[in-house]
Amino acid sequence: MKIPIHSFCCIILLCALILSCSVARAQNQRRLNGLVLDSLKQAVPGADVYLIADKDTLNTITDNNGKFSFAGFGASRISLLIMSVGFRPYNKSFSYKTDQFVMVLDPISLVPESKLLNEVVISNKDLPIRIKKDTIEYNASFYQTAENDRVEDLLRLLPGVEIDAAGNVTTMGKPLLKLRVNGEDFFTSSVKDFMNQLPANVIDKLQIINDYGDEANFTGIKNGEPQKMLNLVTKEGQNKGTFGNIASSGGTNDRYGLALNGNLWQDSKQVGVNASSNNTNNEAGINTTATTGISYRDKLANGLTASAGYSYAYNKNLSRQLNFIETINPRGGTIFNRSESASNAEDNNHNINFNVQSIASKSYFQASLTGSMSNRNRDGNVLSSQTGLIFQDLNSNNSANSEVPNINGNFVWARSMEKPGRSMSAGIDLTSGINQVNEDLRNQITNYNIDNDLSPEILSVNRLVETENRTNSMTADFRYSEPIGASQDSAIKKNIDFSYFFSLNNTRNSFNTRAFDDQGNVNLVDSLSSLYSSSFILQRFAVSYRYQSARLNYSLGITAQPSQLTGQYRGNETRINHTELNLSPIINLSYNISDWENLSFVYTGSNTAPDFYQLQPVPNISNLQNVVIGNPNLKSSFTHSGNLTYQHTNAINGSTFQLGLAASVLRDQVVSNVVLTQDTLKSLETRFENANGAYSLGSMYSFAVPFAKNKFNAELRGTFDYNNSISFAEYLLNKNRSIAFSQSLRLKMNLRRLTMGAAASYNYNSNRYSIALLKLRNVETWQFNLNSRAFFGKGFSAILDFSKRINSGYALYVSNPLLINTSIEKTLFKNKQATLALHAYDLLNQGNNLTRIITDNSITDSKFNQITRYFLVSFNYRLQNFGKKK
Repeated sequence: MKIPIHSFCCIILLCALILSCSVARAQNQRRLNGLVLDSLKQAVPGADVYLIADKDTLNTITDNNGKFSFAGFGASRISLLIMSVGFRPYNKSFSYKTDQFVMVLDPISLVPESKLLNEVVISNKDLPIRIKKDTIEYNASFYQTAENDRVEDLLRLLPGVEIDAAGNVTTMGKPLLKLRVNGEDFFTSSVKDFMNQLPANVIDKLQIINDYGDEANFTGIKNGEPQKMLNLVTKEGQNKGTFGNIASSGGTNDRYGLALNGNLWQDSKQVGVNASSNNTNNEAGINTTATTGISYRDKLANGLTASAGYSYAYNKNLSRQLNFIETINPRGGTIFNRSESASNAEDNNHNINFNVQSIASKSYFQASLTGSMSNRNRDGNVLSSQTGLIFQDLNSNNSANSEVPNINGNFVWARSMEKPGRSMSAGIDLTSGINQVNEDLRNQITNYNIDNDLSPEILSVNRLVETENRTNSMTADFRYSEPIGASQDSAIKKNIDFSYFFSLNNTRNSFNTRAFDDQGNVNLVDSLSSLYSSSFILQRFAVSYRYQSARLNYSLGITAQPSQLTGQYRGNETRINHTELNLSPIINLSYNISDWENLSFVYTGSNTAPDFYQLQPVPNISNLQNVVIGNPNLKSSFTHSGNLTYQHTNAINGSTFQLGLAASVLRDQVVSNVVLTQDTLKSLETRFENANGAYSLGSMYSFAVPFAKNKFNAELRGTFDYNNSISFAEYLLNKNRSIAFSQSLRLKMNLRRLTMGAAASYNYNSNRYSIALLKLRNVETWQFNLNSRAFFGKGFSAILDFSKRINSGYALYVSNPLLINTSIEKTLFKNKQATLALHAYDLLNQGNNLTRIITDNSITDSKFNQITRYFLVSFNYRLQNFGKKK
C-alpha cells in the first residue's frame, strides 16, 4: 500500500516527538539512596519508607542492612516519611540541585518510641525488657530509683546483672567492657568510669549488646564470640550537658579520699578531666591510689569523629599474706607448705590514645594509635615451712623492678558496594612491646633430716636475674560478602561470606642469671641463662552462608586454620618447627521468637600458642621451692567452644528468665608436670607437656518476678559448672573433676521512703582427683545479706548493710564474719546536689579476705591483711545540668 507523503511526514514527526519526550523523561528521573539506623547505629530492617514527590507517593521497606532506594521520579523537592514499630516516625524534606539526579542521604537515626503497638496499645512503662537480635533492652522507667541515684544504682536493679565491690559489672557471667551513650562512643568508653557519674533520671533505656565490633556491624559479617557492651539511651533532650563531682573524705586509721572530675557533653563534643586519690580500696592489702586523666572527642566533619586521651595511675600496695598449700605427689606423700609473706609494691602506669573514625552510608574507616608505659618496683619477704614429704624452711628476701613499654596501631576499612548486600573490609593491627624485669633474689634454705639427729643443712642461694621479653605482633584480615538470590527491597537477605585472617607473633626472650662467688664477684651462670626466640603464625580461611530476616539470623560455614610454631635457643642448634591444620565449623544463630523471647547459639574454634615462659628451656628460680622449666617442643592448643543463651520476658506480669549454657573441649592443652627433685635444693620442679582430655560444661540462669506494681521484686539465680581438667604429677596423668554450684534468692523492695534488699546464697565447690592420695575437703559457703535505705525528715537518709558468712572446708582457720556497715546522709543546698555523710564500716571488726585456688595437684588457701573497720566523714557535691527537663 502506498503511503501519502504528508502522512509519512506526520508519522516521522510523531515518532521524533515521542522519542524526545522519552529522552527528556529519562534525563529527569532521579534516584535516592538511604540508610536507617537505631540508637546503637545498627540497621533497622523492615521499616516502612514513603517518598512524596509532587502528587506521587512511592513506598518501600528497608532491607536487612537498613538500606532503601527509590528511582524513577522527577520532582526536585521531596518529602520522606519513615515508620517502624518501636520508633518515632521520621519526617523530613530534601531538595535536589538543578543538575543533581542521585542523592545519597546521611545515615538516618530513629528515636525509640515511648509506646509500642502490639495488637493493643501497651504502656512501655509496664514492660521491663524487650529482646532484639543481639540486644537486651531494659526500660529504665520500670525500675524505681531515688532522686540522686546514679546509673550504677540503676544497674543493680536489673535482673542478671551484678556489680562487685571493685565496681566491675558482669551480666550472665560475662563482663561489660564497653560503654556507649545513644549509640556513640562516650568519653573513655569505660563502663566502670561513668556508671557512678551519670544520673539515673536522664536514662530512658539500658541496652546490653553482644558486640562483634564496628567492622562487623557495618558489613554484617559476625564471627567469633562477642563482647558485652552497655548502651545508654537518654530521655529526649538529655543528650547534652555538663556533669561531674567534687568529693572529699577523711576518717580513722588514716583513711582519706579526694576526687574531682568534670565533663562537658554537647552531642558529639565530649571533654572530660578527672583526678583522684584515696586509700580506702581494700581488695587485698592496704592500697594508696592516685589517678588523673583527660579525654577529648568531637566531630571534625560530617561523619568524621576524632578522639584523644591521656591517663596516669599510681598504686602503692602494702600486703601481708598467709598461704596454706597442699600438694600431692604420687611417690607416696603430701607436701604441706605454710607461708607468710610481706610485700611493698609501687606501680606507675601511663596511657595515651588517638583515634579517628568515619561512618558514612557506604564506607567506614577507623584508625587508632595507643601507647602505654608501666613501671613497677617491689620488695618482698617470704617465710615458708614445708612438712610432709619434704621438711624444709625457706627465708626469701627479693626485690624486683620492671618496665613495660607498649605501642599499638590499628586501621580498619570497610566499603558497601553499589549492589545491595555486597561489601568488603580489611584491617591491620600492629603491636610492639618490651617487658624488662631485674630481680635480686636472696634465699636461705634449711633442710631437716628427720631420719637421724644430724644438724640441719643450711644453703644460701643469691642470684641476680635479668629478663627481657620483646614481642612484636601483626594481625591482618580481609572479608568479602556477596549477596545471592534477593532483591534490594527484600526483608530477607542471603549472602556468601569469605574471610581471611593472618596473625604473626614474634617473641625474643633473654634470660640471664648471675651469682656471687666467694670473693663477692658477680658471674654469669650459663646453665641458668638463655636466649630464646619463637614465632607463631596463624592463618584462618573461612567461607560461610549467611541468612538474615526480621526474626531469624544465622551463619553456617567452615574454617581451615593452619598454624606454625618455630623456635630456637642459644646453645642448641636444633630448630623447633611444628605445623598443624585445624578444621572447625562456623555456627552463629540468633532467633527472635518474639519481641520478648530470643534464642541464640555461637560456636568458636581457636588456636592458642604456648606462652614464652612455657617454652623457656632453662630453670626459672624465682621461687626455689617450685622451679619452673619450659619445654620448647610444645605445640599450640586448639579450643572448641559453644554458648547457648535463651532470654524471655513476660509482657503481662513483667517476669524475666535468662538461661546460658556453655561447653568447651581442649586439644593439645599445655599442662604442667610437677616432679620432686633429688638435688641439694630438694624442691618441686614444674615442667610442661601437651595433653588431651580437658573439657568443661557450665550453666547459669536468672528468673525475676516483679509484683505489687514493681514495688517488690524476687529473683532466683544459679550456676552449675563441671570441669575435667588434666595435669601431670611425676609424669603420671592426673584428672581433676570439679563441681561448682551456687544458688541465691534475692528480694527487693522499692517504696517511696524505704528501699530494702535481702539475699541468701549457697556456694559449693568440690574437686576429685584421679590420684588416690589426694583427699580434698569440699568448700561450702552460706552468705546472708540485708541492705536498706530509709528517707526521713528534710533530706536525711540512713543506710544499713548487714552481711553474715558461714565458711567450711578451708585449710586455714577462718571465722564466720558478721559485717555491719552503716551511714547517715544529709542532702544540702536548695538543689540537693550536695551530700554530707557519716560512714561506719565493719562495726564488729570481723572482716577477712579468704580465697581458695585449685591448680593441678595443689590446693592453695590464702588470706590477706585488710583494714576493714574505720569511720569516715565525706562531703560530695555533684555538678550536673542536662538539656531541658520535661
